[in-house]
Amino acid sequence: MSEQPALNTITSASLLEGLRDHANRTVWQQFAARYQPMLVRYGRRLGLSEADADDAAQQTLIAFSESYRDGKYDPLKGRLRVWLFGIARNQIRNLRRRVGQQEMQVADESQHTGFFAKLPDDDHFERIWEEEWRDAVVRQCLAEVAREFDDRTIRAFELFAWKGQTAQEVAGQLDMSPNAVFIAKHRVMKRIRTLIPRMEEIW
Repeated sequence: MSEQPALNTITSASLLEGLRDHANRTVWQQFAARYQPMLVRYGRRLGLSEADADDAAQQTLIAFSESYRDGKYDPLKGRLRVWLFGIARNQIRNLRRRVGQQEMQVADESQHTGFFAKLPDDDHFERIWEEEWRDAVVRQCLAEVAREFDDRTIRAFELFAWKGQTAQEVAGQLDMSPNAVFIAKHRVMKRIRTLIPRMEEIW
């Protein structure tokens, strides 16, 4: 634990510049490590299995990097999050349709319309995406904040604020008072809020 956070200063612009080099595996791994977990969670929330969500995430990253190398991505026309969203949405839609077509081969005629009625509309896709993007930014902020606080404070925050356990449950697990749990949440959340604007610029 250090007194000051070592904020991850690898910007999306730096990662994109590194992606121009096909042989730069380090940048690709950094790019995937930053965005793949969020993309997987996004796919899962839209009804994909774990395997399909992982496949959609990988295909999204590959499609994005190829588009970027081909000069199709213009930062002046939209932020990376918008471009990545469009690719992820299309990948998930296509995958859901393929899965649906396989299911419909053995489905009754009356079930066909029901499947397509369950496909999320654009507003639903975008709302979930914004929630997952924000969540990913907060997760990265928490990783930085963890450098400033002791392990028990961070654990109390995660259990109470992130996983939804009661203050009493967390206090019992960590040998703290319920009031100490509330204080831990307040201190960590206050620090996260100060980091969010900077992290959003980096992402």
